[in-house]
Amino acid sequence: MPVIDIPFGELRRLSGLDRSIEWFSDAIPMTGASFEGAEGDTMRFEFFPNRPDHYSVEGVARTLRSLYTDSPPPAYSISGIGGTLEVMESTRGVRPVIVCGIIRGIDMGAGLLQSMIDLQEKLHVTVGRRRRKVAIGLHDMEHVKFPLRYAAYGGGEYSFVPLGMSKELSLSGVMAEHEKGVEYGGILGDGPYPLITDAAGSVLSMPPVINGSMTQITEGTRDLFIDVTGTSRGACSGVLNILVAALADRGGRVEGVTLTEGGRSGVTPDLNANSFELTSSGITRLLGVQIGTADALSLLRRMGHSCEADGETIVARSPPYRMDIMHPVDLMEDAAIAYGFNRFGGTMPREQTVGSRLEMSSWSDGLAELMLGYGYTQVVTFMISGSTFEFGRMSAWKSDAVRIMNPVLEEYDMLRTSLIPGMLLLLEANKHNELPQRIFEIGDVHTPGCSRHFAALGIHPKASFAECKSLSDALGRDLRLAFEYAPSGDSRFIEGRRLAVRLAGEHVGMIGELHPDVITNFNLYNPIAAIEIDIQKALMLR
Repeated sequence: MPVIDIPFGELRRLSGLDRSIEWFSDAIPMTGASFEGAEGDTMRFEFFPNRPDHYSVEGVARTLRSLYTDSPPPAYSISGIGGTLEVMESTRGVRPVIVCGIIRGIDMGAGLLQSMIDLQEKLHVTVGRRRRKVAIGLHDMEHVKFPLRYAAYGGGEYSFVPLGMSKELSLSGVMAEHEKGVEYGGILGDGPYPLITDAAGSVLSMPPVINGSMTQITEGTRDLFIDVTGTSRGACSGVLNILVAALADRGGRVEGVTLTEGGRSGVTPDLNANSFELTSSGITRLLGVQIGTADALSLLRRMGHSCEADGETIVARSPPYRMDIMHPVDLMEDAAIAYGFNRFGGTMPREQTVGSRLEMSSWSDGLAELMLGYGYTQVVTFMISGSTFEFGRMSAWKSDAVRIMNPVLEEYDMLRTSLIPGMLLLLEANKHNELPQRIFEIGDVHTPGCSRHFAALGIHPKASFAECKSLSDALGRDLRLAFEYAPSGDSRFIEGRRLAVRLAGEHVGMIGELHPDVITNFNLYNPIAAIEIDIQKALMLR
């Protein structure tokens, strides 16, 4: 979760709350944050990732102002159209989404400049997925000549002076020589490379890598042009609205930009509210406390929502910067925050019960004791896995894996279907240690239903099928499981050195020597004897 530094003086001024650091350190965590301490005039909070509008002092002050004063929710609107930008078809397969906005009449100063730079970077890392999904450009309007153009070019077709350098580089040169080109160049690969240029042909930005030095913002900047590019229109629009709202709270005047593409046109930013319907009885049912319609309206307004009621039905309009409001349940959570989590209290259980361990937990502990006695070391790996090593490196494929939508890291995009890939990653990270290495794990996998598995690996020059077969026989004996064996076609293992494990006539696992291709895919160079058993299924069949 992102950690944000908040200047105490700025927070008091922007929120209108003349309170102590101690008061803020208690109040802000109730909105979804953890107080990490204070140093001088700066407070540090770790904010939950669902509120990217809180990644700057402006957003936090806005929430506190609505929650603890009588100020009405802020309204944001476009005062006019400040320019046009043409989107060329060449960007469609590279970085297809762009939204823009203009802010005029701001007093940048050192404090606001640092706040915007920090907010930009926090949004890049979180919502932007390290600029892959969303990237932001901030430009001094004094040097921008409309109309603008957004198009993609080959590596040698254009050159400009990138931010932080004094010499002109080609687009390929930026990727090879500029530190940001080296860091983020992988997003664009070998091109073509998107550019935002103005009417004079000057380069404003090469998203998502670097801006041009011509439009660098300074403490003297008064008018600001913002571009947000990426692959998700919803994410780009939400990020633009967060930036626009923060600068409007600092006294800036918002102007729109007309975007034209293929005969179509539209204006950004879109500052219209998002409307949702909910009921006070629904809030009461979800929160477990009696919330009347009038109380619900008050709670939602304190969280910055405009709302009105028709009987029990409430129509709430959420601010455009609230990217986290996607369902009426999110509004009910806001009502709970305004109500105060410390007011909910507790209730006594309706039934008197005595807790006891699940049979699977006891059985898993017994299995772990056996494996420790056999000389194996217990390990724990991540349940979140990635198709790159779960299937690609394992030379196997399963179509029914549980996939993760919008993963934080692209390489972790699914739930594991086997314990073996994660254990191989662990062996890869420990290949500098002495052999033999014998490890085991007991954990849940998803295939796609959840089930408890056991797996063990032994890596050393003499690891063989006999090792995993003898381990399987020992487990069957000590756990009183009548294992049977049958031929298997599992491509992860060497043909002729693999067997399917069966119990009561049903498949419960695999034993064998891992295939050399699998071993080398994990940068390992010794034979590996492996066993994996669905112990939840085995417990049911014993």
